[in-house]
Amino acid sequence: MRPQFRLSLFVWLAWGLFGRDDTGGGAEPALGPLKPPAQALRWLGRQKGRVSPRDAELLRRAQETLYANILDGQWRPLRGICPSPFRYRGVWNWDAAFHALALCRWDTELAREQVRIFLDRQLPSGGFIDVIWEKEGLVDAFGKPPVLPWVCAIMDRRRPDLGYVKEVYRKFAANARFWERERRGTGEGLFHYGGSTPNCEAGWDDSVRWDEGCENLWTIDLNCYMVMAYRALAYMARRQSLSEAEQEWRAKADALGRRINEELWDESAKAYADRNRATKRFSPVLTPASFMPLYVAIAPPERAKAMHELARDPNKFFPGFPCVAYDNPNYRSHAYWRGPTWVNIDYFALKGLKRYGFDHTAQACRDQLLAWCRQNHDHLWEYYDSKSGKGEGIHQYGWTAAFVIEFIVNWDAVEDP
Repeated sequence: MRPQFRLSLFVWLAWGLFGRDDTGGGAEPALGPLKPPAQALRWLGRQKGRVSPRDAELLRRAQETLYANILDGQWRPLRGICPSPFRYRGVWNWDAAFHALALCRWDTELAREQVRIFLDRQLPSGGFIDVIWEKEGLVDAFGKPPVLPWVCAIMDRRRPDLGYVKEVYRKFAANARFWERERRGTGEGLFHYGGSTPNCEAGWDDSVRWDEGCENLWTIDLNCYMVMAYRALAYMARRQSLSEAEQEWRAKADALGRRINEELWDESAKAYADRNRATKRFSPVLTPASFMPLYVAIAPPERAKAMHELARDPNKFFPGFPCVAYDNPNYRSHAYWRGPTWVNIDYFALKGLKRYGFDHTAQACRDQLLAWCRQNHDHLWEYYDSKSGKGEGIHQYGWTAAFVIEFIVNWDAVEDP
């Protein structure tokens, strides 16, 4: 372990154990000095005739949050966007991907810079680091869920650029091989989180999902993210007329989708679930991750219907879609990853429900989430109390802003995940 990493990991863990402050850390509730540039404002102006006035106001707040979170750090001359300058002063892996997802609608270069910060620091193993701090140091002993290829494929669909596709494809192919080599047990066919701190690699830090360990689980969300990554690589190969590579990536996505249905459907619970790699016992913990097979469209109709029954059940997920089911004995409505509402994971769950035609439930839950963002009119928060809707964690939060934009602008769109 390099000294640089040891210090960074200590700081990271200190934040996790002692640094969370549900009041926002006592900082003044004010956005930073950077404001959206002209092209951002032009895009915002075009939305005003397409969305309701209250949604247009949310879009404005979200856009301002993303630009206010730009930090000048060791990634210069690239412009890194932090999760929030009030606590998370660095650039995080999947946060950067989610920021880019929204930004590419009007500021392609800034979106690409978020991705490039991590491509430039790809490890010899093919893995991507977790975070690079503002001043010095980084965390590289674990990564984050592999969403960067999916985001870059969407970016290219929205703003095609074959040169950029060629630039990123080789690095994402190396990253896929990293996950296959380092995070897939021999002969298992399914993926698990790993590294020095697997629960942090998952991004669900202290989730109820991990109360009995994380690395020992085949996790439903990671395997669906890998389906998305394989499909993104197939798309990029097709863009470059690499037909053999396209077929290879597509075959991997299809095979993994079949494996998910074979191994990660708990018939007794009528739900997709995490599963212990050694004992083959299913986890009883139901979360929005269980709905990821709907987002990637691999769930048979009868299983999607069963998942919808859980989504519409007030004792499970309706309407606040907490990060663990309401009736879980360890559920806490405001306690970090143990019960609040997180818009980043709910986006995939609700879009999946909508994809399968469960529009009423998906719409009701989406509307609840956006209503909570509105009622906390001071800021967009890291997460929300899944009963009261009170903003919790850290304010001025980047990926909340990004998914507010996607929930409003992309809700009715169909994009291949």
